[in-house]
Amino acid sequence: MTAAPRELHPTPPEATVNIREFMSKVGRHKWLILVVATSVTFLAAMYSYSRPSVYQSSSLFLVRPTLVQPLQPNPFDQVNMATEMQLVTSAQVADIARQKIGGTLQDALDGVSVSNPNTSQILDISYSAHTPQAAQTGAQAFADAYRSFKEAQALSTIQTYLQTIRAQIADLDDRITSLDAQIGQAAPGSSLEQSLTEQRNSLDTSRLALQNQVAQVSTLSSDPGTVVEPAQRPTSPVSPKHKLDLALGLLLGLVLGVVLASLRDQARDRIQAPPLVAKSLDAPILGSIPRSHRLLVGSAHLASVDDPHGQAAEAYRTLRTNLLAVCRESKAKTVLITSARQGEGKTSTAANLAVALAQAGRSVVLISADLRNPRVHAVFGIGNEQGLGQVLDGTLPLGEAIVETDLPDLRILPSGPVDAVDEPVELLQSDRMGEVLQECCRSDFVIIDGPPIFPVADSLVLADLVDGVLFVTDAQSSTQASVAQSRRQIHQVGGRILGGILNRVPTSWGANGYDANHGWRGLLGRHGPGKDSDLDRISEMTARP
Repeated sequence: MTAAPRELHPTPPEATVNIREFMSKVGRHKWLILVVATSVTFLAAMYSYSRPSVYQSSSLFLVRPTLVQPLQPNPFDQVNMATEMQLVTSAQVADIARQKIGGTLQDALDGVSVSNPNTSQILDISYSAHTPQAAQTGAQAFADAYRSFKEAQALSTIQTYLQTIRAQIADLDDRITSLDAQIGQAAPGSSLEQSLTEQRNSLDTSRLALQNQVAQVSTLSSDPGTVVEPAQRPTSPVSPKHKLDLALGLLLGLVLGVVLASLRDQARDRIQAPPLVAKSLDAPILGSIPRSHRLLVGSAHLASVDDPHGQAAEAYRTLRTNLLAVCRESKAKTVLITSARQGEGKTSTAANLAVALAQAGRSVVLISADLRNPRVHAVFGIGNEQGLGQVLDGTLPLGEAIVETDLPDLRILPSGPVDAVDEPVELLQSDRMGEVLQECCRSDFVIIDGPPIFPVADSLVLADLVDGVLFVTDAQSSTQASVAQSRRQIHQVGGRILGGILNRVPTSWGANGYDANHGWRGLLGRHGPGKDSDLDRISEMTARP
């Protein structure tokens, strides 16, 4: 065991996407990207050239104020362009335009569109059709229909007022005729004659005012506006735009090709066989834990206790046998259990391995060194009111922190409350941590449940303090890149990897999770004439400076 902690070297950050990596990926999968881009571009071309051509023509209409109250001082209202735009596309205007366009009312409404450029009093009336002539006819028809509709509205307003005024004049004429008859029958110079004459004169004044209103209304203009730019015959279709469609198809194909290339890289990077894990880890696979409904991400249980005859319990016993062989060759007593990321089964592995060693008669101290997210105490159902954190900060003796278990040969050093630890990495790198490991080495083995490699540097500190590291990978989620990067970081700080452990192994990888042809039996299945054993490999690895 290393006597004193070494200074940590800066660890490389996780890989990030850069232009060099992107171009390398394109180069590796250039044929895939080319085939996908060509296929998508071809489909875009088929779609573009199969669509019927659509032509569009426009007519500009200058809107004048609308006549609302002919007898008011200002008979014209302010122009509301939003209202006028809705009026152009109304069913009443479309019905008038349909007489020139032909077809149904819905066909006419589907082809027309209107806009108000630059918030002016100009309406840009457009019409879309499958032929240039139909587009021109439709745009001009809607402009004329809008003008006719607005003009008819103005004339109707004028006629309504004229009819009302003329009815009032006719009523006054009847009353004047009646007064004339009464004046003729009254005695000349009498007061009755004077009164009747005054009434007649008043009615004459009112009649004259009404006649003036008739003349005023008759002179009002009913012009709603004018077409300032007639519709022109379009020379080219507005849709489909073949060049744009082909460009978008090519761009989409390239993006889709790069995405498929990335997915292919990720699929290749997944853990697909045990030899790939051993190659990425540069260490043998010491054990494989079969997938079970109880071995879910984020869960942990004691397989040897809950189901001692199950496949998982047998797998942990095989791991124990292989680990004993490795430790006998490398003389390792302190073993760190870690993984690349959270949830890959390191705590479950550490707990079950400690139980398996204790059941074999080896004295074991299981240390919960994950001072950020400890779970060992929950697996064994013990308290976590005090533990390693308090031992390292000097507030608690080691003997009072260690907890006895039902197994005579297994003792546990819990982590202690997480909130009471400010800087876990500083405590783990202190001289006191080395003293704790030395005192615990009075037992046959010290199994340490450490944090994952990537999120924090805690396990890198511990890797330099222990005799060896067992690296846990999840066969369902781990990648070769994460395993290889973790290996580089562990070696950089001076750690030694004793072997790897595959967790949640699918049964399709071998009967009961074992395949002698691929080294699933670990060290015990690799002995044979003419072959180098994994023990020799471990001896060479542990002898590295």
